[in-house]
Amino acid sequence: MIQEILQMEKFAKENGLQLSGHILGIVKRALTDKEEIVIDQHNIISNDLRGKMRDTMNSNADFALDNLQATQVAQASLSAALNGKDGICLFDETSGITIADMLAFMASAVHPTDPSGSYYRQWQGVYQNLTGVTEIADSADLGQNYTHVPSSPPFSSGVLYAANGWADVTLLNNDIITVNWKITVG
Repeated sequence: MIQEILQMEKFAKENGLQLSGHILGIVKRALTDKEEIVIDQHNIISNDLRGKMRDTMNSNADFALDNLQATQVAQASLSAALNGKDGICLFDETSGITIADMLAFMASAVHPTDPSGSYYRQWQGVYQNLTGVTEIADSADLGQNYTHVPSSPPFSSGVLYAANGWADVTLLNNDIITVNWKITVG
């Protein structure tokens, strides 16, 4: 499968069909009511998504996240009740990305419209730190079909669309982080 994905990547590059991603994170500080950009970088497109792109070429299926079901859930409440949900998971990664390291399954929305003429899909996740203590966010996953196994990544039984890590972002009590995640073909 890896070899097929590498061949597809070569074809995609030669024909201008390469998948690329960009993640932008903005924090609204509760104490000052000011917004600051804390993340602005390209992200890693998962081999799972590349494989799904390849598989879909021979089927009549849409694997896009058209209607995200995600709702904001505090870490203490993360449970199997989220199984099957799609969206963005926010982490304070300590030893690899696992559900045990999750700060939140972000309240998410998908923005499928494309007025620019480019081929992309954009997701937005929002999380407010209501824990009463300072939290650190340093990575996120975007995927489909969450499976609640605390020692595993959140989309281990689903499709990981993209993953991204960044320098620590400190979230004080009541700070709100908004993640805009865009995946483009072309």
